[in-house]
Amino acid sequence: MVTDGLRSPAHDDGAAPAEETAVPAEPGSARWWTERALVDRRRRPRAGGLSTERIVETALEILREEGLEALTVRSVAERLGTSNASLYRHIASRDELIALIADHVMGDIRLDRTGRGWRADVEALMLEMRRVILSQPLPPSAGRSKSGSGSGPNMLRLVEFALALYREAGLTDRQAVYTTITMIEFVGGSTNIRRSPAGRGSNGVAGAADLRQLLDGLPADDFPALRTAGNLYTAASADDVFTHGMTLFLDGVASQLPSNQ
Repeated sequence: MVTDGLRSPAHDDGAAPAEETAVPAEPGSARWWTERALVDRRRRPRAGGLSTERIVETALEILREEGLEALTVRSVAERLGTSNASLYRHIASRDELIALIADHVMGDIRLDRTGRGWRADVEALMLEMRRVILSQPLPPSAGRSKSGSGSGPNMLRLVEFALALYREAGLTDRQAVYTTITMIEFVGGSTNIRRSPAGRGSNGVAGAADLRQLLDGLPADDFPALRTAGNLYTAASADDVFTHGMTLFLDGVASQLPSNQ
């Protein structure tokens, strides 16, 4: 038996070593997008044939008309008048389809310069992000990769645009990176809360009267600030709260610029 580390006892009979099975990339992860790009470059599309774009657009139609539960590879294939096998040449699973849709929707964000300076540009970008996220048919948790988000081409396009805005405004690379992340998390988080059943609406929070009744039933010394400002708290609309938060964010960015230091 060889013991110098060059051979394993299990391979003394001449059998080939077992090949390691690669763990599939998680749909939506950076590795998945990289592998997908390589496959797409090798694919030769046929005129009038299936394409990823057609599949995603059809899936979006199903989402908007019937909801997430109705979205399956089979339902997309049926609407396209083709077989499941044909779709599997372009997507490997429903999870991959959802990841493609999530990034496709982000491509609807218009990345425009206002010509009025960095603050107006960032405000326009944040409002545009909110508009698109509020109107997309996927629920907030769908298409979110455990391996990290923001790796699709349209999301990278957004990050690149935001980073350029902040760097041109005068932030350092580190400041621009953290500011971009903060902006995305603020807009995404506040908008996803708005889309949830517990989110604020145009008339404030649901169940405002119930909250007032709850406070009235508690000892008088409990929650004095909320008792004083409670009506304002429950009545504040989602749009007004977002605008206020955006103003605070932009003021914070302005305070980091060299001209204010």
